[in-house]
Amino acid sequence: MSPARSPIIGLSCASYLGTEPSGIPGGGASNLNLSPPCIQLESIGLSMPYYMIGDDVDNPDRPFVILEDVIGKALARSELDQQEIAKTGLLIGSSSYDLHRSETAYQQQLEAEVESPIAVPFTGHHRLGEWIGERFAISSEAFNISSACTSSANALLLAHNMLSQGRLDHALVVGIELFNETTLCGFAGLQLLASHRIAPFDPARDGVILGESCSAVVLSARNDGHPAPLALLGGSSCADPYSITSANPDGSTIARVLKDAMQETRIEKSAVRAIKAHGTATLMNDTAEARGIAAAFPDAIPPVTAIKPYTGHTLGACGTLELALFGNALTRGFIPHTPNFENADPELDLSPLNNDADADSGIYLLNYFGFGGSNTVVVMEKA
Repeated sequence: MSPARSPIIGLSCASYLGTEPSGIPGGGASNLNLSPPCIQLESIGLSMPYYMIGDDVDNPDRPFVILEDVIGKALARSELDQQEIAKTGLLIGSSSYDLHRSETAYQQQLEAEVESPIAVPFTGHHRLGEWIGERFAISSEAFNISSACTSSANALLLAHNMLSQGRLDHALVVGIELFNETTLCGFAGLQLLASHRIAPFDPARDGVILGESCSAVVLSARNDGHPAPLALLGGSSCADPYSITSANPDGSTIARVLKDAMQETRIEKSAVRAIKAHGTATLMNDTAEARGIAAAFPDAIPPVTAIKPYTGHTLGACGTLELALFGNALTRGFIPHTPNFENADPELDLSPLNNDADADSGIYLLNYFGFGGSNTVVVMEKA
């Protein structure tokens, strides 16, 4: 019995690479060393590298301008009519939503010497969903998924499940993560930020660099009339209680979720063409992921690549963003290489692609792991 198949009929994204999913350049390893510019956090006197979408971070309308552009393009490419859009399920994955608006309002209260200023005056995840529903005339109430770095990946799995169960005909999955000082300061406090570049699985790696993104994926329950080159087959998600900030470094939990994803979608290991790694370039996460992949594929590890050196770690939005960028590269015929990887780490039995590789039809696994022990693998098929 074949797994349930959800064709991807619309894609769009905005990130450091630009405003289209074709942002990853093909053609080998010409951009081996990638590093972003720095951003200055004036409130605390810190400067750190950061992958931004433009530079107008303090525009209060910025989230809505970006959402309108990205979602509008994805819906247009889906070719759904307005009646179908109105009934489309809406799922949003993020770890910060519009937190920067709260930070800005709090700073304004401090400057105005307001008595007892409220640190987070705006709370709740509903505002973005309400705005999207009103702007695009979507009648369904939004599902908001906030599970750290797996947020929009889990939103993709939830949407796929709802489609396969007949609860929806179509689903719009949005991942969004925009600049806010709270997140940047948190990662700086945990000493997880790299000095200038993200180098997954390289022995010289020294951490991750954060970034912004907004992406939209339109999924359908229909497998006729939509000759989509990409489709979701499902996947798996699990909780790892080992640590608040990382998976078990022995790789056991990651191996389990990889195996569960293949079992849930009835995929043989030999059918996997490549794995998009989570690839944060932090010591614990790279160790856990490399060991988990090796344990799940003891005979032969498929080609592995990582997207974060191109865009930064976009946290709750990386599920939809990395699917859009990776999927678009696959449809253009290549598996993108991993920038900044130069040498194999003798402690890890894994070396990601140093050059682009041909992307054959078949199965691709997408790894996402987050704080709080949330581990997710999405299974995607290229026709």
